[in-house]
Amino acid sequence: MPETARQLAFAAPVFRLYPCAPASVRRRLSGRSVTSDRCPVITFPKHLRRFVASPPRISPLEFAERYRVVTDGAHPGPWRREHAPHTAKILIIFGHQWVREIWYCGVDQSGKTITLTNCLAWSIEQLAGDIFYLMPSEETAKNIVDQKLRPMLEGSPHLRGYLSPRKDDTAITRIRLVNGKVIRPSWSGSPQAMATWSAQCCFGDEVDKYPEQAGSESDPITLIRKRARTFRGRSKMFFCSTPAGRFIRKGVAACHQIWEYRLRCPHCSELIRPEGEHLGIDDKSTIEQIESDGVILACHLCGAEMDEQGRIHAIRGGAWVAIKGGELPRPERVGFIHRAWDCLDVTLREIGVAWLKNLAGKLTDKIAWANGVEANDYQAEIKDRDEEYILRLKDESLPRRAVPGETSCLLLLVDTQKYGFRYQVWACGWGEDMSISVIDRGMVREFGNLVDLAEKDWKDADGNVYRIAAAWIDSGGGTDPYHPKHSRTREVYLFCKKHPIFSPIKGRRTQSLPWSITRLEYLPSRSGKKIPIAGGLNLYTLNVTHYKNDLATTLAVEPGDPGAMRLHAEIGKDYAAQMCAEYQDDRGYWICPDGKDNHDWDISVYGMAAIDIMGIRDWKPELEEHEVQPVQPASKRRRW
Repeated sequence: MPETARQLAFAAPVFRLYPCAPASVRRRLSGRSVTSDRCPVITFPKHLRRFVASPPRISPLEFAERYRVVTDGAHPGPWRREHAPHTAKILIIFGHQWVREIWYCGVDQSGKTITLTNCLAWSIEQLAGDIFYLMPSEETAKNIVDQKLRPMLEGSPHLRGYLSPRKDDTAITRIRLVNGKVIRPSWSGSPQAMATWSAQCCFGDEVDKYPEQAGSESDPITLIRKRARTFRGRSKMFFCSTPAGRFIRKGVAACHQIWEYRLRCPHCSELIRPEGEHLGIDDKSTIEQIESDGVILACHLCGAEMDEQGRIHAIRGGAWVAIKGGELPRPERVGFIHRAWDCLDVTLREIGVAWLKNLAGKLTDKIAWANGVEANDYQAEIKDRDEEYILRLKDESLPRRAVPGETSCLLLLVDTQKYGFRYQVWACGWGEDMSISVIDRGMVREFGNLVDLAEKDWKDADGNVYRIAAAWIDSGGGTDPYHPKHSRTREVYLFCKKHPIFSPIKGRRTQSLPWSITRLEYLPSRSGKKIPIAGGLNLYTLNVTHYKNDLATTLAVEPGDPGAMRLHAEIGKDYAAQMCAEYQDDRGYWICPDGKDNHDWDISVYGMAAIDIMGIRDWKPELEEHEVQPVQPASKRRRW
């Protein structure tokens, strides 16, 4: 071997070439020769030039049409837009530089996973950082490598070049690519599986199958977002799922911009949104009849009827319509809703059968209609009461702040708000069928105002003075990460410790007992530092479902009957509306629709629980016994 060649073979420097290098540098080095003072001219080999050169900037849609090969499903082979025309816009928007998150809520077989993997494949070439892929369980996370990711990479000649020739680089828990990127499949139930590694791109598949809490930590969505903190302003995330009442619909609702697909009527050329009432189904229709004969869909604008072929034509001619934030030029979070009406793989027969079952009233069928057809969370629209139903309990002869006769005690009930406190004062009667009178309600700003209410003198018509016997206050915290509530728990605990007449309470939807006591020894602390409560404090945890049922029963008692509730004369429609806010679904849970105030309803639940905890129905009135003085005989003067 000549000396020069030998020096080149053994003394040539090693150049580390990263795709994240500036594009201008990579263009200058691509296919060029590099010289140094210690060795002769070096020319980059062809297989290295591919990674030195900057890839052409194309959208995820164009990338999928060029390089994506589908290896499973009903349409194997090169990915074609006509099989899922609605996904084109999602792919385009994901590629926008300013878009950070995509939330895609769709029914089964609406192309969610194939759209997600198209975006993932584009990220391998077009973005610089690692990729995180989150699945609901450990088993599905392992299966996704063998059944989706590896076939996706091996099936495409273009993507196949990114696979490492080393077998240990393609494992169940990690795929290391030759361009330096790493794909890390993980599962949502383990905080450890989501920790340690950072990623520029995070993909969450079937997020409504994730647990609400990852171990003892926060929810999986919050944890996966932390993986991209170091890529601030450059990260991209894609979440998709069929709705099941957890994350996807709430995530879509929180997006800056939301799109929903619409069909285009072949007759009037207008964009329409079909609903169950638009199906050609009458009262005599049966499931067997629909399965054999099919069903038609009517346009609610022009009245024209569409069969299955007409609906397919309407889908292909349809378009996405912005239902929120359409005027925003650069939204960071974008949501998409795709219903079964808009899905080529769901037939009108299936939709018609689901509609008939939904009308039959079975809970599982109603949930299947909401989740599987309307791409929405199930919410039973049941209103058990109206405002007039509540206002019938108003007693015009009972002035505000006046204590009625035959009162055993007064209760002060407080609901903690972010700013201030809402309260009610109840006057309780005697016995099992005692009356309950709401003699005052309102809102105050400070804890000191609550102390004033507790120390206030309340009088009845005869001038007898009453004081608050016990006060119960909501502990002021929230646990739902997607409906974050104020947290004043620490303040409430300190206040209750200083003023023993106040007892902290906390509600739970389900628990084995109507109420239970927890002895608190430490104050809550975000830092984890244990701050002791001197002497401890009792926290009362309530089964709110039990006491809401009790409250609904009490409200049903007609005015004047034993056990009826009375409202003071100045009670208005605001109180009545809040008492009607919640309804009971088919599962027996009480639901408050978004955007409705239910403060007075919650306070009334506290009152029903306080009566039970204190055992007020077992109290007996004290009988006034006048002591009879013995008659003293008149003294007589003795005579001596």
